[in-house]
Amino acid sequence: MTQHILEIIGGLGMFLLAMLVMTEGLRGLAGDSLHDWLTLFTRSPSTGALTGTVVTGLLQSSSATIVATIGFVAAGLLTFPQALGVVLGANVGTTLTGWLVAIFGFKLKLGMAAMPLVLGGMLLRIFGRNRLAEAGKAVAGFGLILIGIGLMQSGMAGFEGIVTPASFPPDTLTGRLLLVGIGIVITLVTQSSSAGVAMAMTALSVGAINFPQAAALVIGMDVGTTATAVIASIGSSEAARRTGFSHTIYNLFTAVAALLMLSPYLWLLGMFMPSLIGDSPVFALAGFHTLFNIVALIIALPLAGLFARLMEKIVPERDTGLARRLDKRLLAEPRAAYVALEATLQEEFSYMLHSLEMRLKDGVFPANPRPFQIRQDLQDTRDFLDEMNRGESAAGRSGYRQDKRKSEKRHDPQSITTAIHALDHLRRMWQRLQQDKRIYTLRNQVSFAADAGELRSLCNQLRKALPQGIDPDLYADCTSFTRRLWDDSENIRDRTIAMAVKQEISVSQSGQWLAAYLWVERMAHHVWRISAHLGGYDLEESAEIEDQALGG
Repeated sequence: MTQHILEIIGGLGMFLLAMLVMTEGLRGLAGDSLHDWLTLFTRSPSTGALTGTVVTGLLQSSSATIVATIGFVAAGLLTFPQALGVVLGANVGTTLTGWLVAIFGFKLKLGMAAMPLVLGGMLLRIFGRNRLAEAGKAVAGFGLILIGIGLMQSGMAGFEGIVTPASFPPDTLTGRLLLVGIGIVITLVTQSSSAGVAMAMTALSVGAINFPQAAALVIGMDVGTTATAVIASIGSSEAARRTGFSHTIYNLFTAVAALLMLSPYLWLLGMFMPSLIGDSPVFALAGFHTLFNIVALIIALPLAGLFARLMEKIVPERDTGLARRLDKRLLAEPRAAYVALEATLQEEFSYMLHSLEMRLKDGVFPANPRPFQIRQDLQDTRDFLDEMNRGESAAGRSGYRQDKRKSEKRHDPQSITTAIHALDHLRRMWQRLQQDKRIYTLRNQVSFAADAGELRSLCNQLRKALPQGIDPDLYADCTSFTRRLWDDSENIRDRTIAMAVKQEISVSQSGQWLAAYLWVERMAHHVWRISAHLGGYDLEESAEIEDQALGG
């Protein structure tokens, strides 16, 4: 008896480990391409449902798909109604796991024969490079899935005649609801609906439960996946909370639809395929799992727009901070995390440009966000970037090979470098925007009016261009303006000091004038550098400006 219990526990643990290994391998094999599909092909809730189904089916992870989608919504690459379609489709994509388990674990009964898959996969992982190594990890994970199922079957077979359908709630409405609750608890414990479905299939195959009981358990397991999403979304961004709550409401709706469909499904099987439940119950269960998810998707898609508007009212946009997109959940998906970071840096730059315009024109800051919020936003951005960079370093150190092969888990180091540079210049811009005396001198000194006006105009043009991207002509104007200020700086300095020597102005005034000119020169420099980093321009051609410029 103890041995059988240990086999069940060990088989479940191996299945969970196998899903983790296989999913990581599939994600590494796919790279960023599958996530790119989400933004490329998602144009409506319907196309979002299709891409969500395909991407989740290939990745074998609905959470990976949903977290990536949250990042794209936060960055503005997807609207919430479009993203809602992806979330709905992800539910259908997860049902592919049930079919894989049914075909390879029960129909072909590979079981321990999958051992060579594990060895072969790990050899590819150890000796292969790049995507071949990731494919090896996926193959090894799949082999472990089959071994885990074999262990669970062996363990449950030891309870034949001891654990029977009579040991569970009967096939009544109350009984089905109790089984749905048990399914929810199983998913909460295992944190994997796929593992729960595999357990239900295993119990069904050895006769420990009957088909209606297994179906009710699977319905509950689908609902159980939402608890993780809701818990993870607490304290997160609006996009994360809307997605988590949408997933919960939709899965509850799906569960109700599935319970209503169960009896008609059994009747139809009895009419047209009477031997299926007796001969291949796991296939009947996999079919039911897929069917009720597809039916729920078909019903929900026409209402996606209305549902999205409802969710936007339930979870309104409250956080107006510039770093609101930087949800820590996104760190699990490097691509989504960087997209959100890039959008945040652009919005922070836009705010700095607007602030610079207003300070040069009226000497004030924009009303919203408040200055103290900006300081916190910049700190939050730095913390998020620091977490991303630590993840990059950890990914670089991990693995069986030390060749630092590129995988989906890692960012392009140049992207991290660019973000660090841009954030550093944003921080310096913000510090200079606090220098009231220099700004006052600049605004009231006639000889600097032209430079201040040109900088203000340049900021206005850049701010308007940011959403579509900074075009080469505008970037060239920014570069030439910065170069001219640098070239003029020595003449300005000499002329101002000469005026002080001739007592045309006081020494104190000369210091104020030079500080004001340095301010506009450095501000132009920061604007130019941030434009280059966020616009993706090569800085080599203008490197002498950076080399010659003063620190600060």
